[in-house]
Amino acid sequence: METLLDYVRRWTEGQPFRPFTLRLEDGRAIPVTRLAHIACSDSGETVAVFLPDGNLEIIAQKSITSLQEIRT
Repeated sequence: METLLDYVRRWTEGQPFRPFTLRLEDGRAIPVTRLAHIACSDSGETVAVFLPDGNLEIIAQKSITSLQEIRT
């Protein structure tokens, strides 16, 4: 069974890269506008995202509820 992290990895590996938003269980929406702004851990338990303000957020995979493509 695929996890949301599988989808995150697929979206980040797509060519060309298409920006998307991570929706979290706490209601936040985190935009991922560049491939260089996101990384998934080898274990699959965490995702690291550079936020638009330059800060780094480490997110537990289980707190991601959905992905949404950013249409430009």
